[in-house]
Amino acid sequence: MPATKPPGLHFVVSTDIGKPDPNLRKFIRSHAGQEPGQTHPHRARKRKGVQDASPNSPSHPESDASLLPVIALSQFGSAVSGISFPDGVEPREVEVVLRFSPIAKRVLFALESCILFERRAEDWVAPLVADAAFLHTMIFMAQYYFDTVVPGHSRSPQLSQKALPHFLRTVKLLRDRFDHGDDQARLSFPTAAAIMGLAGHAHMTGDSKSARNHISGLSKIARLKGGVAAMRCNTKLFVDILRADLGIALHSGGKPVFFNDAQFPEPFLPYPDLAPLLNLQTPARWYPTRHSLASHLASPDASLAQAWRALSEFSAVINFAADSGQLITTDHLLDTMGSAMYRLLDMQGGFAAGSSDEVVRLGLLAFASSTFLQWKYLGGSYAHLSAALREALARVTVLQLPPKVVVWLVMVGAASVFGEADDGWLRPMLLLNIRLCDVCSWSEMRDMLDSLMWIGMLYDKAGKRLYDSIVS
Repeated sequence: MPATKPPGLHFVVSTDIGKPDPNLRKFIRSHAGQEPGQTHPHRARKRKGVQDASPNSPSHPESDASLLPVIALSQFGSAVSGISFPDGVEPREVEVVLRFSPIAKRVLFALESCILFERRAEDWVAPLVADAAFLHTMIFMAQYYFDTVVPGHSRSPQLSQKALPHFLRTVKLLRDRFDHGDDQARLSFPTAAAIMGLAGHAHMTGDSKSARNHISGLSKIARLKGGVAAMRCNTKLFVDILRADLGIALHSGGKPVFFNDAQFPEPFLPYPDLAPLLNLQTPARWYPTRHSLASHLASPDASLAQAWRALSEFSAVINFAADSGQLITTDHLLDTMGSAMYRLLDMQGGFAAGSSDEVVRLGLLAFASSTFLQWKYLGGSYAHLSAALREALARVTVLQLPPKVVVWLVMVGAASVFGEADDGWLRPMLLLNIRLCDVCSWSEMRDMLDSLMWIGMLYDKAGKRLYDSIVS
């Protein structure tokens, strides 16, 4: 049930899971880093924020594993030794999943410290002992991360000898399930999660065709389950599916799969109403015109201005959550990401190539990609988006954009889609427009960026480093 009592942020809390056997309950506690008697100061601070927001809400023991201590390797055996895993998987093979779990959200969700991940045990831990395809998927994905992403070989299509058998087993189990299984198994959330894992792996290894085919399969599952509304029963999984769909589209330049089926049309997600959360801030930090694109750009397109407002308001909410030590729900994350990014992609081709609206559209996509998506943090790229934004910024001298908007566009691009190869043109453009803005310090620069759209916890460190290197 949602807890909405001011002055805290809005939360979704989950009820306790069912009563599994003692070994499974121990496994879940260990996986969440919550063995009896454990405490952690950062977790206590976050829990205090939850209770301040909703003093009558039940506790949420599986709220966010990344805020908890990483389980020592020596504890793995005791965590899983009493569990009987499906398909003959040995407990030692599951240890890699437990090793990956405490760092997964830090890697996969840039905003993880501000997000309340509800139903974590029910949706992501318990299926490990109930669904073989899901289990093998989690193992090969975790193993791939340690074997390939950590060493910096993210685009390699090769799987290690430890990961490959679980990848092949995932594919076989899913084929058997769709050939011979019943609809309950075919349309289950663990099945969707396994397919999503295959889509993510295909995208990371450069197999865009297979990745898109997997996403198309997930779209069909969503439709057969009853559409987007039915998928919201597992918000975290639906967020992950849409992030895979969006990442593939931004890399390839193609249209996303979801919300783009002419035969079975599904309306875009509505923009969320973040006003109740914004009103928790002091008037000095928020006022109605702050999030208006018209304050920075003459006569912007109305649809573009809506997307700008949604992302700007979300940024303000995240900054407030980070400063106050509170959490927002995955629904806020889903609704902002889904409503804004799919509409921005749908606007492709709607603005002239040399227009201010088009460069702002691309800038918003770059900002949203590093805010909501995970692929850059895994060594991936958004090749088409980076090329399009680079070309749009090359025309910026004739767009007559205000210098502060140019500074914001370049800073966002540098933080999200550009690399060292872009320094030759990016740094002179940034320095010129910083001077035009009469900015004399990082503090002034930070205030100017915040007046447009900025998330300090994501961009301050890299932004200050870039600023210092340019003006020194």
